[in-house]
Amino acid sequence: MKIALIMVKAKVYGFKNRSVFFNHMPDCSTLGMLHSIIKSAYPEVTVEIFDETVEVIEKEKIDADLIGISAITPAINRAYEYARYFKNKGKTVFIGGVHATLIPEEVKHHCDSVVVGLANETLPRLISDFEKGELKDFYYQDKNMSFENMVFPSRKIYEEKSFLGDELNMVQATFGCMNMCEFCVQPYVCFGHHKRPVKDVIEEIKQIEDNYVEFYDPNLAKDKEYLKNLCKELIPLKKRWFAPVTISVCYDEELLSLMKEAGCSEVLIGFESLSQDSVKSINKNFNSVEDYKKCVEILHKYNIKVTGSFVLGLDCDDKDSFKRTLDFINDAHIDFVRYTINTPYPGTPYYERMKNEGRLLETNWDFYDCRHCVIKPMLITKEELENGYKWLWFQTYSLKNIIKRLSYHKSKWQFIKQVVINYVFGLVYNKMMFKNTIN
Repeated sequence: MKIALIMVKAKVYGFKNRSVFFNHMPDCSTLGMLHSIIKSAYPEVTVEIFDETVEVIEKEKIDADLIGISAITPAINRAYEYARYFKNKGKTVFIGGVHATLIPEEVKHHCDSVVVGLANETLPRLISDFEKGELKDFYYQDKNMSFENMVFPSRKIYEEKSFLGDELNMVQATFGCMNMCEFCVQPYVCFGHHKRPVKDVIEEIKQIEDNYVEFYDPNLAKDKEYLKNLCKELIPLKKRWFAPVTISVCYDEELLSLMKEAGCSEVLIGFESLSQDSVKSINKNFNSVEDYKKCVEILHKYNIKVTGSFVLGLDCDDKDSFKRTLDFINDAHIDFVRYTINTPYPGTPYYERMKNEGRLLETNWDFYDCRHCVIKPMLITKEELENGYKWLWFQTYSLKNIIKRLSYHKSKWQFIKQVVINYVFGLVYNKMMFKNTIN
């Protein structure tokens, strides 16, 4: 039997639109994990992968008994196009991913079967049922699923697709989140907050040849004692690593010391807003706005760079919010910055609230990419929000503001190096993000 796995991307993140700096780099390990799950259960099965991040997929050349498609919300319409094509060819198609988990009933209209939640246990059952001619409509993740002894992703599957010979260096130690931040899907995508045994995570990292590891947990610091234990085991491996955390790490100097010793070089923090009322409105009141600047200073003291994430278009945002955000970022010396437009994802309570309040402006999932305004803002217009979003991206990565942000570096060499890296990143990323904006 042959199975084809397809990773679908929204057009802005697809191979054709991505810069040469990015278009040979897979941006997640989803296909690596799915490949490994299948091969561990069915070593005799042939598995082929196709990823719109690193290639232009010629669907006419794909021939398999079973087609699996993974997509997030802004790419789901493209997933439906693939599914329709292969179903018309008489192929059996299943779809999984975040969108399929949030609203599986919609997805089922476009395919033969839907994988809801994590596929570690359900995908082998789906394949077994397919072979027996007993395929079910839905395969739901068991809420008591074990996170011990999980298979490790197949890390070399992109070697023939990229001249870089990319090894997947992503690791996930924890899944889900118990924080109920209103705009976030993490509380809903894998039914709670789960931790893998530290020893399992360490064994996986030992298999990674790259000296740099990316944790893509929603919040690696949710359980600080867990992270401390993980750091202690990471120290002998001498890896550098990046991880998403919250500002709570800044209140625990023992943890920061361990993170530094264990090789943490950069963290992603969702600051979200400079308005405490806005932060409170999205159920993220554990973020104390008055502590933001001090938090960045403390992380820099431990030589940990900060990527700050901000959500634009929250209910307290006004016309002046964009300038205030830029001034704060420069003053706080945040190393890298990401902006998203407030987006309610279908299948979440936030989406239902926006729908009930009559604030939905768009129901085409293509626009749910955190780059377009899809709900009516309270204090500004849709156009002001989208223009402010674009303005912030370009202003933040202008040479003038990069120099302001990174002026905290005491080493002249480090300062010049980081300015160049920031400038090139901004130049390339902004061109990729805004050259083909959906209208």
